[in-house]
Amino acid sequence: MRSRRVERVRGWLAEQELGALLVSSAPNVRWLTGFAGEGMLVVDDGTLICTDSRYRVQSCEEAPGIECAAEGGHLEQAIARLEACGAARVGFEAPHLSYASWQKLAEGLGGVTLVPCGDEIRRLRAIKDAGEVKLIERAASVADEAFGRWRGALEPGITEREAALELERLMVLGGAEKPSFGTIMAAGTNGAKPHACPGRRTIDEGDLVVVDWGAQVDGYCSDCTRTLLVGEVGEQQRAIWQAVRAAQLAAIDAAVAGARCADVDAVAREVLRGHGWEKEFSHGLGHGVGLQVHEQPTLSQRSEDVLASGMVVTIEPGVYIDGWGGVRLEELILVTEEAPRVLTHAPYDL
Repeated sequence: MRSRRVERVRGWLAEQELGALLVSSAPNVRWLTGFAGEGMLVVDDGTLICTDSRYRVQSCEEAPGIECAAEGGHLEQAIARLEACGAARVGFEAPHLSYASWQKLAEGLGGVTLVPCGDEIRRLRAIKDAGEVKLIERAASVADEAFGRWRGALEPGITEREAALELERLMVLGGAEKPSFGTIMAAGTNGAKPHACPGRRTIDEGDLVVVDWGAQVDGYCSDCTRTLLVGEVGEQQRAIWQAVRAAQLAAIDAAVAGARCADVDAVAREVLRGHGWEKEFSHGLGHGVGLQVHEQPTLSQRSEDVLASGMVVTIEPGVYIDGWGGVRLEELILVTEEAPRVLTHAPYDL
């Protein structure tokens, strides 16, 4: 499978008339080789992982059959390989290579033409193969099961931070390597902040609580959001929750292969507009998920991306009201030629 990924990159290099590529993005190195340690990758006629002695054994275990240089500095070993391969034009990942590293690369390679490349590998990663989808489904299942156990024990009186740590603990006990990102646990008025950090605020009776969490399994991430209410549900709380859920369901139905991401985003906004809450939806509808919790494509008003079969994306509309709180609901879906397949299955009842 990974050999096919490398061949896709080599095909792109041929199109760009590049003799080699220096890969410095850690997720891209892992996607191409399986190696999850620190280092770089040179793709030319072969592939060379450039790391150090701390990762010599790990690289052999995670990337069997791939040549590894594990003595010396990462960049120095990459420069030596690029000199040896004799490529006249070498690409590098401009979004990921620091200026200081670029200077060393330019000095080390002398007359070689260095060509800044965009996120081509990240673009290739947007379409998941069957093995990747299974890992994302496993991560989602671990997160779902942890949420189910955690939710039953949620009571007034604990802090946001305590609640978040307990949910993360249950994910790790259930099989996650770690949370795929810092859990968002936003109670009451804190729910108006889409990326609120869990703090010392106590979760009280009558609070809406926005819970955004995910698990990482074998490097792959999940991402899900539910909004719960501690105590009796008020009329406005229920109405806004139902409006957000309606927007989410409409957008999920629209998220099929060939759909423009901006158009899918517009579907959710139109539903919220009908309920009078469109202006309170302050962020994009969703994003790709894989080795990173935020990948291509982007679903937003300004996105130029188009959905394709095999993409795994979030659908997460929300309503945020200063001084009141917020509601966000998020599902992780697999885009197909027909109906999207929902990968997250945490309970929805408010």
